[in-house]
Amino acid sequence: MASIVAPIRLGIVGCGEATTGLHLRAIKAHADIDVVALADIDVPRLEHAAEEFSVPGRYTEPEALIADPNVDAVAICVPPEHHVELAMMALDANKHLFVEKPLTLDLSDAHRLIAHADRSDRTVLVGHNLRHHYQAVEARKMIRRGVLGSIEFVHAVWSSRYRIDRGFPDWRRRRATGGSALLELAVHYLDLWRYLIDSEIESVVASSRSAEADDLTATVIARMANGALASSAFSQYAATGHDIELFGQDGRLRLSLCRFDGLEFAPSTQFPGSPGDRVQSLVHTIRELPRGVASAARGGGFADSYRNQWRHFADCVRSGEPVACSLDDGMRAVQAGLACIASVEAGRFVRVVDAPSSSAVV
Repeated sequence: MASIVAPIRLGIVGCGEATTGLHLRAIKAHADIDVVALADIDVPRLEHAAEEFSVPGRYTEPEALIADPNVDAVAICVPPEHHVELAMMALDANKHLFVEKPLTLDLSDAHRLIAHADRSDRTVLVGHNLRHHYQAVEARKMIRRGVLGSIEFVHAVWSSRYRIDRGFPDWRRRRATGGSALLELAVHYLDLWRYLIDSEIESVVASSRSAEADDLTATVIARMANGALASSAFSQYAATGHDIELFGQDGRLRLSLCRFDGLEFAPSTQFPGSPGDRVQSLVHTIRELPRGVASAARGGGFADSYRNQWRHFADCVRSGEPVACSLDDGMRAVQAGLACIASVEAGRFVRVVDAPSSSAVV
């Protein structure tokens, strides 16, 4: 694969909130990525984004951006029902590729895309940004060093009213178009469980509450292939929480992703809330304070995760090294999410390998 020496010329398809509020702001931190073109069928939205971020190329048709010879790499940031079609088009145009999560809503399409990418030498990254959150990166290293011992169970919560308070686009309201807490939120953690403990999700049982949108709040219990159990709650309608805890035979590890000092380890001999535990927590907060101040000036840990993600993408494009989140990883997260939806409907455990082929058929 020929290396790119000059800044990687990136074109982004889709100028919604993820692009303007997250990706474009993150990419500004990298001198080796130059956003040269944007595409969106909504002309006012396209023009507003292009003006705000001084992007010269502006297209109302994604096909025109993908065909632009001045574009080296394409980011697909549109509703998930369009991901595979545009991703295959970008690979056919010999572009490096970034695809937002969830990768797709149809597993047969995911397999088609994976097979298509296998015939290409282009770099392809799926946008599970939590893999690039510094707490997740450090936690994975600690787990691989064996500090927790054998992991018995995982507990997680992700809850936020942010999207619903700002107004849902129509596609986020329905499972069939990629909405619902089980596809929008849960796939992040379904992927993160696999990333942290190196084990596949074997089966799930889920329950959800729907109102003006599908699965506004949901709970999931999962059995991992290595025997560990995972439980979680996800909501787009409740107060903010973003935490994951892993309990092993030798210790517990907490990631509180909204806190600068959120990564905390305690050995199994240390009782939660004991004087020693509280002193250790205080020392940890003081030690992490400089990092927290620096991160806050950049927008916080989540903003950093997007910057780290784009740095990783650029590094992989230049080096040809494997990406942290592959198309197969993206497909497996979607498959687990579809199994969760099937479990909601069936009221029982569903094996992930028996997940329905598409969100449209559940």
